[in-house]
Amino acid sequence: MRTVYLALLTACVAAAASVPEYALFDRVLQRSVLDNGKVRYGQLRNDATLDRFVGQIASVSPDSNPALFPKREDKLAYWINAYNALVLRSFATDYPDKRTRLRSLLGRANFFYRIKHNVGGRMRSLDDIEVNSLRKPLHDPRIHFAIVCASGSCPWLSRHAYTPENVNAKLDEEAKRYWAQARNFALDRASHTVTLPAILDWFKEDFGSTPDKVLAFVARYRPAEAADLTKGTWNIRYFDYDWSPNDAP
Repeated sequence: MRTVYLALLTACVAAAASVPEYALFDRVLQRSVLDNGKVRYGQLRNDATLDRFVGQIASVSPDSNPALFPKREDKLAYWINAYNALVLRSFATDYPDKRTRLRSLLGRANFFYRIKHNVGGRMRSLDDIEVNSLRKPLHDPRIHFAIVCASGSCPWLSRHAYTPENVNAKLDEEAKRYWAQARNFALDRASHTVTLPAILDWFKEDFGSTPDKVLAFVARYRPAEAADLTKGTWNIRYFDYDWSPNDAP
C-alpha cells in the first residue's frame, strides 16, 4: 500500500510541474537591462519577479522533468534563461558591496564554481550548468554569445527572454550583434593578424579547435572580412578580458 501511495504521489507531483514562466524573466530584463547591455543590479536586489522566476527554476528543470522539455529548443531556452537569471540574482545579492568580486581569481572561483544554486531540486554551480547542461549536450557555439558573466567583456545581455519558439532566431541575432562590435574583432592586413575575444581561446574546441576552423566560424559573422579570413595563414591574438562589472549607473 505504501509503495502504491508513493507512486501516486510522485505521479501527482510530476503532473503538477510546469515549465517556468519565461514572460516573468522577460519583464525583469525589459526593466533592468539597457540597450547597451548594461544592467541595473541595484534595482534587482529586491526584485520579486526575478525571485519568483528563480524559484521556478529551482522547482523544475529538463533533468528533473524531461517530459516537459522534449525538444532541443525547449532545453536551450530553459538553460540559457536559467543561467542568466542565476547570474543576475547572484551578482545583485551583494551589490554594490562586492562590485569587485569578479576581478580576482578567487572571486571568480567563488562566483562560478563554489556558489551553488537550486536548479530542478539539485544544487549546481554556474560552471556545472554551462559545461554539463549547455556546452557538452547541446553543442552550439552560439551559446557563448547568449550567456553572460556580469562583466565588461561578456556578451550584452538580451532584453528579452528566450523561448522554444524564438531561441534559434535569437541565438543568431545575438551572435550577429556580438561580432558586429569593434570590441570583439580587429583585423590588421599589414601584419596579417586578427584579434579575437578571449572566449575563442578558452573554449576553442567549441569553435572548431584548429585556427583555420575557428576563423571559418568567425567569417560567418564578419562577411566583409570573410574572404581574407578563409585564405592564408593568420596570426591570432586575443583581447584582454575586462572583468569589471557591467553595471549601469
